[in-house]
Amino acid sequence: MYKVVPTYYNGKWGTTEFIDKSTFLEYILSIFSEPGEYGLNNLSYKFNTEAKSFTDQGFYCNKPFRSKDFTTYWEDQKNKCRTGVIYKDNKKSFFLTRDYYMWLNFLPIFDKEEKKYGFAKVRDAQYHMALYELLAELNNQHSAILKKRQIASSYFHMGKIINTYWFEEGSICKIGASLKDFINDKGSWKFLDEYKTFLNEHTAWYRPSNPEKVLLWQQQIEVKIGNRKTARGLKSKIQGGSFEKNATTGVGGPCTIFFHEEAGIAPKMSDTYEYLRPAMSSGMMTTGMFIAAGSVGDLQQCNPLKEMILNPRANDIYAVETNLMDADGAIGMAGLFIPEQHSMPPFIDEFGNSLVAEAIEAIIEERSRWKNELNGEQFQLRISQKPMNIAEAFAYRKASIFPQAILSRQQKRIEEKEYPYELIELDRDEKGISAKRTNKLPISKFPVDKKQIDKTGTIVVWERPIPSPGFGAYYASIDPVSEGKTTTSDSLCSIFVYKNATEVTRTTVAGDVEQFLEKDKIVAAWCGRFDDINKTHERLELIIEWYNAWTIVENNISLFIQHMIARKKQRYLVPKQQILFLKDLGSNKTVYQEYGWKNTGTLFKSHLISYAIEFLREVINEETDVNGTVTNQTFGVERVPDPMLIKEMLAYYPGLNVDRLVAFGALIAFVKIQQSNRGYSKRRESEGNSLVNSENLYKLKYSPFKNIGRSKKSSSKGPRRSGFKNYK
Repeated sequence: MYKVVPTYYNGKWGTTEFIDKSTFLEYILSIFSEPGEYGLNNLSYKFNTEAKSFTDQGFYCNKPFRSKDFTTYWEDQKNKCRTGVIYKDNKKSFFLTRDYYMWLNFLPIFDKEEKKYGFAKVRDAQYHMALYELLAELNNQHSAILKKRQIASSYFHMGKIINTYWFEEGSICKIGASLKDFINDKGSWKFLDEYKTFLNEHTAWYRPSNPEKVLLWQQQIEVKIGNRKTARGLKSKIQGGSFEKNATTGVGGPCTIFFHEEAGIAPKMSDTYEYLRPAMSSGMMTTGMFIAAGSVGDLQQCNPLKEMILNPRANDIYAVETNLMDADGAIGMAGLFIPEQHSMPPFIDEFGNSLVAEAIEAIIEERSRWKNELNGEQFQLRISQKPMNIAEAFAYRKASIFPQAILSRQQKRIEEKEYPYELIELDRDEKGISAKRTNKLPISKFPVDKKQIDKTGTIVVWERPIPSPGFGAYYASIDPVSEGKTTTSDSLCSIFVYKNATEVTRTTVAGDVEQFLEKDKIVAAWCGRFDDINKTHERLELIIEWYNAWTIVENNISLFIQHMIARKKQRYLVPKQQILFLKDLGSNKTVYQEYGWKNTGTLFKSHLISYAIEFLREVINEETDVNGTVTNQTFGVERVPDPMLIKEMLAYYPGLNVDRLVAFGALIAFVKIQQSNRGYSKRRESEGNSLVNSENLYKLKYSPFKNIGRSKKSSSKGPRRSGFKNYK
């Protein structure tokens, strides 16, 4: 028999037997739900019966010491603390994990609501967290928990560790944090010490420890047999360590449970995790569990937790489906998220169920007050500390300079495959440049892992170049790199290719002439780097030559410019004097490099970003009803099909390394002024050989730019504003 679980049913105790692990797993999955949906009922009053008895009487068992009844009681409770407990009636079944049962009944905490020491109340969010960790254990995976504050996570997880330490022979539990004070006698170790003292004073499970010092306990006692000294006990151990100086401090040796305290303030946690994983496995078998739990602190310190939560499968984290990815209710797979609305006092019923709808209503009302009372930065910070969804937890704390709402909608359009693309590798042969599709994937992490081996990525093409593109049909912008192979930098080389707005004159089969404006858009991008910087330069060269793109380059690093000059291809590079935004801003006057622009301390942050934001916000299409009322607007952001660029914009704050955004900002600033001075590109074609039917355009069932494509006139009733109203 795999497991025999004590079971309370119809006022009597019995057992439930599970023949194998898969049967038990199936049972746990059948009851795993969401806070607010567990339907805790009168049975929840039974969950903490022993705690209530101790609170009322001051003791657990009044039977004579070591009597049969005394021994039976404590063996029964020990069994429940080691196997878990089932409570059920004719309608519902609830499973309390071993850790949750012991925590509720034998491990008192300081109750902030009652302002005194007592036992934890039944709450469905904590019940949910305990089940999640059990599911991770049963699936031989690890746990990552992004949580709101004040959910008693530290108390609960120290209870989990004390349970293992108290009852499992030879177990080795470790706790760690980025700062020592999170885990020493000022932090979590204080809870361990309180638990140990209580268990030794009030239960029959006396456990001496030797050594017994802060950050190191071993469950044993020194005894003398004859003339020899020896140690007796379970030999289980608890160790603590901080990673202030070294991410791998104390990670050597086997490990049963590793708990990373304050995981939302742990910039080195990814390294710690990778070094620990061998200690929690044997061959292909998982022998221990890594648990990362925390609320988000400083954004620059939370990236490891963010990666675990949002990319759980790649990190061997148990993933659950959630509709709390963002404010729009997007559904995705993530580590465990406990939002503000779960177990939020006073919106908890008598059984411990979260009253989610009422809590959300109260939160929205509170936020409405905050918005009127606080500045933008304070408002964003408060939301991040009381998040209703995962996106809010990781959102930039200051009022974002980018239009978050329209960016999020564009991100969703991209995710819903409204922008089909090709993954392309370019090569040169005797006939010129050839394009071949590849299975290689573009870089999809931001920021990229510094230690990632392959950073080459691939070229993403949303639209191939038109046949024989003339001067001014395409522009490009490059943010270069200074070296090849590196494990110390997350900087990547970035290039965007932009198709200029084009006035098309078409002769129809019938001989009629029609004119329309083919609107501007991003058509290709690459972000990556090769170990050999010459290969990086060759890829850039192929891209801009393929599109015949006039290209601006950030010349803080001039290696690519030198590469193009050496190959006598500087005609593709925009001379500094022709980068008109530099003249407008009075910038780069002392820069003597002939080509490109120099990113000074304020040029990008203060000026180029403004061009990018205006480009996103620009209304490029409006639909109106018969009364002239605007019914729908299309914003310029729909010209940006690159999901990684959108991610950089959503995450942006001063100081963040945003390679794609630098290239994009410079490109838009250059393009806007070019269009104002030179006008649009022009093209003539006949209906029989239009671009839409060209073999050079990969075949699609629908246009990747259906919302912003060519148009002779509005399909809606009433007047339509120009898609290029800002162009002079």
